[in-house]
Amino acid sequence: MATTTTAPILVENAYSKKNYTRAEVSLHNKREDLWIIVYGRVYDVTDWAPKHPGGKRIIQHYGGEDASIAFDTFHKNKKFARGYMAKYYIGDVVEEERELPEISKDFLRLRDDLMQKGLFKVNPWYYILFFIHFALFEVLGVLILWHYGTGWLPWLLSSICLATAQTQAGWFQHDFGHHSLSSNTRLSKLL
Repeated sequence: MATTTTAPILVENAYSKKNYTRAEVSLHNKREDLWIIVYGRVYDVTDWAPKHPGGKRIIQHYGGEDASIAFDTFHKNKKFARGYMAKYYIGDVVEEERELPEISKDFLRLRDDLMQKGLFKVNPWYYILFFIHFALFEVLGVLILWHYGTGWLPWLLSSICLATAQTQAGWFQHDFGHHSLSSNTRLSKLL
């Protein structure tokens, strides 16, 4: 009776390869297999996406792509964010493809130009006047009903004022949600 021996099947560790092309990374763009590139480093964020404080959708949107600009845009404290990213690091983009895409470079130039012009500096007076603006619409809506009664025209005008005030208040809260009032995250959360 003859016996045959077979060599053990070796399964290559998916992450034993430390350099990836952009094309290889682009294949990992599904919810169950999600990689991103941040400044030439490749991260498998499949397990991190559901835990991401900004929501899983933003990470899924950049799945298989270069998320460097988005990372810069949405993370004020990059050192803190990179602390979370370290355990998801799986390798680097090959040297020839590390450079940011041209559109990303254009965006960075535009952002730098706008920053030099001071367009991203917070002016507290803007938020004070914005608050007064929608508070006055609230008061106006109530005063219309109080003074003119509940006929259809006063009701309509009051509704327009109150709806405008609530819409503006929503955008006001939206800015606070993005910590736009202050560069100090703790102060923004307090407000």
